[in-house]
Amino acid sequence: MVELKQLIINNVEFNVENFEEKTITHSTTGEQLKKIGFAFSVIGKKEYNLYDLFFESPNFELTIVDTNEKLKMKNISHSTFYQAAEISDDTKVVFRIKLQQEPAKEKELTEDQKLMVNAVNEVVLSRIRFKVLVEVLEEKGLIKGDELFDEIEKVAKKDFDTLKRELLYEKELLK
Repeated sequence: MVELKQLIINNVEFNVENFEEKTITHSTTGEQLKKIGFAFSVIGKKEYNLYDLFFESPNFELTIVDTNEKLKMKNISHSTFYQAAEISDDTKVVFRIKLQQEPAKEKELTEDQKLMVNAVNEVVLSRIRFKVLVEVLEEKGLIKGDELFDEIEKVAKKDFDTLKRELLYEKELLK
């Protein structure tokens, strides 16, 4: 545990009682990010309500005073602990806060990745359209059971290679 005495969050100073810092790897960007946990205390219902509301925010700008490091953080969790049945003007309330650094930027997709995403989206949309078409034709009594799929199989056996060459040929024209 690091001995840290003070943090500044959104221009509010906090006297830190406990401080933990971990480094994690962001799953999308591969960036090394800080995950911070700390505690601080307040006295009384007014202070409790003020800080409880403060930590409802999803995002913060944090300054680690010892290093003057400024980080954009997201709120992971905040909880409180007190020993009285209810909070009065002299109740000590301990806040436990967990924050995680936001990545500098999301990793941008390469042109090939963008093409792949677009292709997958097109395939999914085509399947949706086809499924809707089949359902409408069946509801209207224009086809029954596997009648459409049998016809698709016949056309695929007959025309698959020709259609495949057309797609590949068009792809070559785009280059």
